[in-house]
Amino acid sequence: MTREEVKKIIMVVSSTYPNWHPSDMTLTVDAWTLMLEDFSYNQVAAALKAFVLSDASGFAPSVGQLVGMMDRLGNVGELSEMEAWSLVSKALRRSLYYADEEYAKLPDVVQKAVGSPEMLRSWAETDMKSIENVVQSNFMRTYRQELTRSRELRKIPANVRALLENCGHKPLLEGSK
Repeated sequence: MTREEVKKIIMVVSSTYPNWHPSDMTLTVDAWTLMLEDFSYNQVAAALKAFVLSDASGFAPSVGQLVGMMDRLGNVGELSEMEAWSLVSKALRRSLYYADEEYAKLPDVVQKAVGSPEMLRSWAETDMKSIENVVQSNFMRTYRQELTRSRELRKIPANVRALLENCGHKPLLEGSK
C-alpha cells in the first residue's frame, strides 16, 4: 500500500470510530504504511469493512486486527479437519502401492500433516480399526496444528519472511522465495 492509500484507510477508521484520536497522525500514517506495505489497498479496505461491520466493541482496529481479518477472509476455502481426513482416507485406499502418487495429489497443508508418502504407505498397511481411531485422531490433531502454523506464518509480510530466511532459517512458507 502507498502512503496515500493508508491515509484513506485511516480517514475511514477516524470516521467510523469518532473516539479514535492518535496523538500524532504523521507517525500513525508512517507506522501503518510500514506495517501494511505488503498488502493491497483493496485487501485492507475489505478487511476494514468486515471489521467495522462485525465489531461490537466500538474500538478502532489495530494493524494486527486488520491483518487477522484479511487472513480470515482469505481462508474461506480452507478444508475442515473432516474434509482433510476424507482426502487422506481416500488416498489410503491406493497407498499400499501408489503412495507417492496419492501423496502428491493432497493439498500442501494436508501433506504436511501426513508427513510423507511413506507414512501413507505405513497407514495403508495398518488394520482399519486402528486407522479409524488412532490414526484419524492423530492426523486431525496434526492437521489442526499445521493450519494454525500456516495461518500465523501467512500474516508475516514476505519481506520479513525473506529476512528470517536470509539469517539461516529454512523457508517458512512454501513458495515464499
